[in-house]
Amino acid sequence: MVKNKYVDFVSDEHFLRCVRWVCDSYPAEAGKIDMKALQRNIVDPFKMVFDIINGKLCVDDWIKNETIRQVDKTINNRIGDFHQKLLGGVKGWTDLGTGNQLKVDLKKDDETVFIELKNKFNTVNSDSLSKVRDKLEKAVSTRQKSVAYWAYIIEKDGSSGESEWNYLGKNNSKIRKVWGSNVYELVTGDKYALEKTWKVLPSAISDILKSKYDLTKEDRDKLVQFFKSAFMN
Repeated sequence: MVKNKYVDFVSDEHFLRCVRWVCDSYPAEAGKIDMKALQRNIVDPFKMVFDIINGKLCVDDWIKNETIRQVDKTINNRIGDFHQKLLGGVKGWTDLGTGNQLKVDLKKDDETVFIELKNKFNTVNSDSLSKVRDKLEKAVSTRQKSVAYWAYIIEKDGSSGESEWNYLGKNNSKIRKVWGSNVYELVTGDKYALEKTWKVLPSAISDILKSKYDLTKEDRDKLVQFFKSAFMN
């Protein structure tokens, strides 16, 4: 049996498809950037000068940074998609995509678990959260042995966990919430699955871009501290 290069809970092909989905949302090199698209919202030439001089940037570096800033919402949305698509590739699970009858993101194939997945704790406002609750209630209403989760990857205090979701006085033991590394553990059965995914991203991204980027030990150590702050408090 051939060992996977990236993670052990989905195929390498599926993992790379998910990584590519995010990579494709980033702009091209500065020299290939669509300048008309960049200036669609009119670039402020005064702020441009302040940014360049204070940041000691060349104009091409500023253009690349500004392009990324303008598409940042798309990038963030695709990172949320990344988790949904990746977990939907785990054996026994399905990514329901958009427009499905249940209107949730993921389900276990035996229909015992349903998940509405967000990237961060503050992705939805109170009105949207109420709609999430209604969707989960509906998903389990006709399935006696099922449970539904509101799930999100990033919690504001950097914790991971799972609990019953009591929302606006509504109590239902079949409606729960799960966050942080516990989301990946719920789907894969591996409590280290989220960390494994994060650790192999540099290699997978380099393979997609066909150019290896070697992080210094100092940068690797800093990245590890950010990961710990996000998931191990």
